[in-house]
Amino acid sequence: MRNLLIILLSVGLLSSCNKDDSEFVSNTLGGSTDLAMNEVGNKFSSSTMINGISYNTNGQVEVTKNEGGVITLHINSNLPEYLSSFFPSRVKDANGNLDTEVKLKNTSEGVLDYTNMDEKPLLVAKYDAKVGDKYNLKKSDGNSITRTVTKHSTDDDFEWKGGRYYLLKTVTVEQDD
Repeated sequence: MRNLLIILLSVGLLSSCNKDDSEFVSNTLGGSTDLAMNEVGNKFSSSTMINGISYNTNGQVEVTKNEGGVITLHINSNLPEYLSSFFPSRVKDANGNLDTEVKLKNTSEGVLDYTNMDEKPLLVAKYDAKVGDKYNLKKSDGNSITRTVTKHSTDDDFEWKGGRYYLLKTVTVEQDD
């Protein structure tokens, strides 16, 4: 279930700043991709979290492809006017609602996403991450995306209701802009 939370949080991650690569964790990810949630046709609902606030947007997510553990998710979600500005127009439909696909590598060790302009893999988080870990990607335009682990809970402190009730540990990752 922790995979689901990171997948949902990764949808809004996009950006750009220049950084030195010397302090960054590699963007490789091992672990098993043979996970039930990676199966084509798997559907689940989602909410959107922005700046630490969770919004119920009646989001629907479906796994539409699984190519060697790299999954494609189709995401469709209502976006109230006050949330619309957080998402670029290329991921919205004619009515201003979120309607997009994202590619992720979802494994038992963590999640990579491919949402940057070059569609290169960039770590969302590793489950064994330590506060201060940084994930970096240099883009073809010369800018970089940097994600930093700012919290890793040791207690089951996040409530999630996905058909059943779960308490989960979380990894908080912030991205520069």
